[in-house]
Amino acid sequence: MKVIRDRLPVASGPVFTDDGRANSLYLNELFDAVAKETSARLRRRYKAEVPLTGGLWGGSWYFTDERGYTRARFRRLYSLVCVPQIPSLNDADNYNIVFWQYSKVLAEAFTSYGIALGEAQWGESIPYSNRIRPLISLQMWDANKKIDFIRCFFSYNSASWEEAYLYETVRLIQQTKEALDNRTMAEPPRLEGMAARFQLQDIVILYSTLEPILSDATKDVAGPLVVRIKTRFAQGMNDEDEMRGINAEAFKSGLIYGYEDAIRDEFAREGLDITKIEDWPVQKINRVPDSIKAKLIPPLKSIFKGFQQQLKATEAHGKKVGA
Repeated sequence: MKVIRDRLPVASGPVFTDDGRANSLYLNELFDAVAKETSARLRRRYKAEVPLTGGLWGGSWYFTDERGYTRARFRRLYSLVCVPQIPSLNDADNYNIVFWQYSKVLAEAFTSYGIALGEAQWGESIPYSNRIRPLISLQMWDANKKIDFIRCFFSYNSASWEEAYLYETVRLIQQTKEALDNRTMAEPPRLEGMAARFQLQDIVILYSTLEPILSDATKDVAGPLVVRIKTRFAQGMNDEDEMRGINAEAFKSGLIYGYEDAIRDEFAREGLDITKIEDWPVQKINRVPDSIKAKLIPPLKSIFKGFQQQLKATEAHGKKVGA
């Protein structure tokens, strides 16, 4: 009888440095390897065909050096997982099996880095996601405290990582708009703690993702502010009053509407209102107009290709010096 052994998900290089910084290229690879190994185990254990894809979520790669290393130790890691819309997963018990298997594979993947993931919790739906098939989170905590947690977001429709990320960008615009909508609020809400930091990060992430299709007017408004945010983060900004002050500037400038304007018409041509993403047909989850994909996916891919080239150049230089 042939014995089929489980495989340990791995990346093509070390995900973490000795001082705890993460590499976006390798972390992206590892999350995809976790998704694919989960699919393989579902096939072996249950004879279920559930092809999963995965990758980074959140845009941390916009805050790295030229090789993809974060400039500071990352305490919270995020992943985006695409799950196919198949009849068997309409059964909550079957979907729970997917979550359970994924959590086991995820824990195994990070063990070699001294991270002990446990206390898996899943089932929370995420705001501004599809009402019928919402984005569902799975979270695990590190008992060794090397990181705080890993949070994964399960999106219920098959897609490439790049397309799913761009679809999530539509949702992120609406989430970020909660503190920037000067057409419905007289002043921005007061952001406390990490909420202030996350808000500024999202302003940068959205700008960096959408930059190729932003209008010149939006770039003139948002560009200098984004540079300032990234510079201050690199310098270790942690003063909440300063962060709230920067968000107030973003609120006053109305830059969030420039982000919306960049994608509104292309989605509208397909009958989709970007301000009501929760009400889109479930078949449109993870679907992005070809015109937007053509302009935004190549720059997204080039970021990771650039990381790979720089890492290879560094490795080659190290071998040459050591020869």
